[in-house]
Amino acid sequence: MATIKEVAKLAQVSIGTVSNVLNGKTGNEELIQRVESAMTKLSYRPDANARSLKNTKSTTIGLVLPGVLQNEYAEFLHVVEERLREKGYSILIRFSRNNCLLERKSIEQCMEHSVDGLIIYSAAKKELNPVLQQDQVPTVLVSRRRSTEYDCDCIVADYTDAFEAAIKAFLRGGKQKIGLILEHDLLIEGMLLEIYKKYQNSEDLIKIVDSNQEYGFQAMFELYTDNQEINGIIAGSYLIAQGVKKAMETLQIKNIPVIVIKESSWIEDENYFEGQISISQKKVGAKAVDILLDAIERPNLHESMTNVIKAEYDIISPMKTGIKKAKHDLLFAMFDCPSSRSLQMLSRIYEKESGTKITFDLFPYKELEEMLYCHSMEKNRQYDGFMMDITWLEGLIETGGVYNLDEVRAGHQGYFDSFVDGILKDYGMYVESLYAFPFMSGAQLLFYQRDLFEEQSLKLRFKRLYGEELVPPKTWAQFNLVAEFFTKSFNPQSPVKYGVSLVSGVNTYTTIGFLMHLWSYGSKIFDKNGKVVINNSNSIAALKNFVASYQYNSEADIQSWNDAAREFMTGNCAMVILYDSDAGEINNYIKSKVAGNTGYSLVPDGTPVLGGWSLGVNRYGKHVEDTINFLLWACGNQNGIPLSLLGGSTLRKEYYERADLENLEPWKPLILKSYQQSRKRTMPEILGESRWKNNIYTTIIPHEIMRVIKGEASEKEALEQIEKKIYQLMDS
Repeated sequence: MATIKEVAKLAQVSIGTVSNVLNGKTGNEELIQRVESAMTKLSYRPDANARSLKNTKSTTIGLVLPGVLQNEYAEFLHVVEERLREKGYSILIRFSRNNCLLERKSIEQCMEHSVDGLIIYSAAKKELNPVLQQDQVPTVLVSRRRSTEYDCDCIVADYTDAFEAAIKAFLRGGKQKIGLILEHDLLIEGMLLEIYKKYQNSEDLIKIVDSNQEYGFQAMFELYTDNQEINGIIAGSYLIAQGVKKAMETLQIKNIPVIVIKESSWIEDENYFEGQISISQKKVGAKAVDILLDAIERPNLHESMTNVIKAEYDIISPMKTGIKKAKHDLLFAMFDCPSSRSLQMLSRIYEKESGTKITFDLFPYKELEEMLYCHSMEKNRQYDGFMMDITWLEGLIETGGVYNLDEVRAGHQGYFDSFVDGILKDYGMYVESLYAFPFMSGAQLLFYQRDLFEEQSLKLRFKRLYGEELVPPKTWAQFNLVAEFFTKSFNPQSPVKYGVSLVSGVNTYTTIGFLMHLWSYGSKIFDKNGKVVINNSNSIAALKNFVASYQYNSEADIQSWNDAAREFMTGNCAMVILYDSDAGEINNYIKSKVAGNTGYSLVPDGTPVLGGWSLGVNRYGKHVEDTINFLLWACGNQNGIPLSLLGGSTLRKEYYERADLENLEPWKPLILKSYQQSRKRTMPEILGESRWKNNIYTTIIPHEIMRVIKGEASEKEALEQIEKKIYQLMDS
């Protein structure tokens, strides 16, 4: 391994100069380039141990876990390691296997390595107390019980409310004899036992076991042999539940449902468990890291506290839920996109159960829009239902071709209430009436290659060049600065070729990119009275900033969000802004070079453009009742997860609130926040010519923007033309 002395010799500088470059203490660009070039040639990496001795910090965190065979511990480990690594810390892992002696020994070993802090996932037995008091190392204790015996920070996983909800669910379903097969720490000090006693007269149906399949098998066998009236089981972990299921197979028992306490996982749970009691280990792990780092980095201000994270009880509905027998085959006109193809695959289940055939015709954006308006005005009966961009909804309703769904809503109130908050109004309603089912999500996020923002040498160089910290941009000014830094034509030392992947061309995508800037600069297209107000100084500033971004854009032909996503997946671009429904494959390790290295945040300045699509019923269709039944199933809660897994998206709130599936879409927790910030494109009043409204966004605005990008017009000239053409459209 190369030494700092060898780097200095090759760069023909002193060791002190190399040290200054490493620590960002020089702005001499010529010296910096010589040192960094030498480091690259020698594959030099700073000695972390030597630096920790100098800094009197090890930058190492001790982590004590029961094990990693259970999914929840593995997920906790993954989250803790990832978040600590982002903050410049490594971890020292020890396993206790729920053994008090091993747990104490593991803590002692961590302290012998002079760790900066400890995270202990434990049953929190009294034997821990003397060990933790030996040294004032900042510590976070994760436990299933409250305790006043420790001075350190505690995170308590509270299962009580969810456990009671599970018991009540069993009782509502007529399950009066409920067996418990739990780990000891779930019952200590009456934690769940008192709740159980409220509803069950006997403790004979309780088994306390270690968390493994064999003990689960044994306990279920013994319980059923002695109490064959058992008609429900609550298992304390996924491993226990697997043993319980195996015992039931052996005993040929088919009618005893199982509720399991475990990390939520739809793949494991659907059609396998009655329900689950779960706590997000991602949330627990993130909380533990945040608390510990605050204690380490702000020792004089930090106060130790107990934080409670409550479990939730969930029921998983099978995909067949809600399917009714149908009399007629159905034909749908759909936008050609991942969500449509996902529903096309999923509809095979509906066909099998309903006895009808579902056919999808897939169209490009503009072709579908024009066809739907023509069919609406002609009262064409060809399609039973169709997919609509939310900007088409108003016009298609005004032309008379969309079936009113008010009676359907009245009969399924709970169904429509469980969409993402506010979505039903924006995606399906017009003048207080319902006309469409929300189908494909449209929340915008900023995606970036995470390692580019973590690399210390890049952070130092960015600071030297711009006097700012290299972080995911929060404003459009920052966005362009970062994009410039990561564009090789502006910064030859950039590790990627382009700063951004942007859509261009005369299309709605270009307009949406501009609207994010326009709104953040305090301007808009129409005022509340429908007057065109886009031609002003703020709009000019917004357009200048937007057009400047294209200096840092990929040279690939990018005409849609899918094209932008594919270019980002090549690893050539530092950043991209996408709708979540178009981002599904960027974390696919087979198709994407940035999978596992994708960071994500809300779009700069907090002005995303609401996107998305709905499904409507043809007012003149031949099979209205069967069409409504299919759409009720297609957009139901039970299909939110499978649609997303197949590459599509969902607008069901439950999906975004679930703790699992974040390995597939790690950005899922940000979606609801993006919706809260999103704004909808407004339309002017054009009586009798509703079909032309969307041309404002698909043609007029992007045409003028492209003229500016090509140097054919100034920003002021473009805005004047936009104003003029919109008024011409409204007056025609």
